[in-house]
Amino acid sequence: MSAASRSRAIIVALTLLLTLSGCAPAGGDGAPDPVATADAGQDAADDDTDAGDGQDSDDGDAGSDGAEDPVQEQVRTGPVADYGGPAYGDQGEAEIVEEGVWCKTIAVFWGGDVAVPEGVRFTFDEAVPDRAGLAVEDGVCGTLGATTSCVGLTVEANESGIFCSLTLRPGDDFEDGTTITFIGTLECPTVEACDAVATRTVEPGPPIVVNTPAGG
Repeated sequence: MSAASRSRAIIVALTLLLTLSGCAPAGGDGAPDPVATADAGQDAADDDTDAGDGQDSDDGDAGSDGAEDPVQEQVRTGPVADYGGPAYGDQGEAEIVEEGVWCKTIAVFWGGDVAVPEGVRFTFDEAVPDRAGLAVEDGVCGTLGATTSCVGLTVEANESGIFCSLTLRPGDDFEDGTTITFIGTLECPTVEACDAVATRTVEPGPPIVVNTPAGG
């Protein structure tokens, strides 16, 4: 290669190197090239969109849960005592209905130091023994004046004079002294009514205790 050819090759190589290592070309007034600016703006918008999607997702989760719904607080389910439901008391020893079947009669009453707000009601959904060996069923039974089954019984505000019964089936592993607790649902017209029921002072009757009846 001649000296002139080598000189032209060096000049071309230097020109190419400067082009590759240079900054984005400026516009005629020295401002950044509008295409480069648009690309940068789009990148930032994409970043904002991603962040926004994450925030929207969080907000969406919160929105699905929503603020506390006061209607939910107008229906409370759990042990009678926890929600201010009617008190109840044992009405004596279990009776033998037939072989392997006993009956327990219970008095149910609202009681308390203040009246129960109108529109309140409590339903006895389930009777729960504290030990294995005793099955509890609904049904009217016995000779002590029960007029309805305790399981499924709904008591309206200030209703009184209710006697209900439980049909009991003891197993081979039944233990004397087994106690029964009621689980139920308190329904109120307002949250305030539910709160008033739960905070009133009530002296409950004796606990529901099951012992083997005479002859059982």
